[in-house]
Amino acid sequence: MTIDQTVADALDETIKALTILDLNRLQTLEERISALAKYSIVCSKGSLSSILAKKHLLELILQNCESNLATLHRLHGRDTRDQWAH
Repeated sequence: MTIDQTVADALDETIKALTILDLNRLQTLEERISALAKYSIVCSKGSLSSILAKKHLLELILQNCESNLATLHRLHGRDTRDQWAH
């Protein structure tokens, strides 16, 4: 398997794990990606556009997760305040 395919597969797996909130899989992927990051990875120009598209999709998902998490924190805080008010 080429480095390009390994990076692309890791991005695909990360996207899938995030969409179903599989924390164990995310931790495993983090370890795998950390190991890859120790090496100077050079991707071919042919696969670069595909990898960048996957990276962009992952960034959008993470932004959405961050927004959802912030909303949950606000709702939880408001619910907690409401419970104390009664």
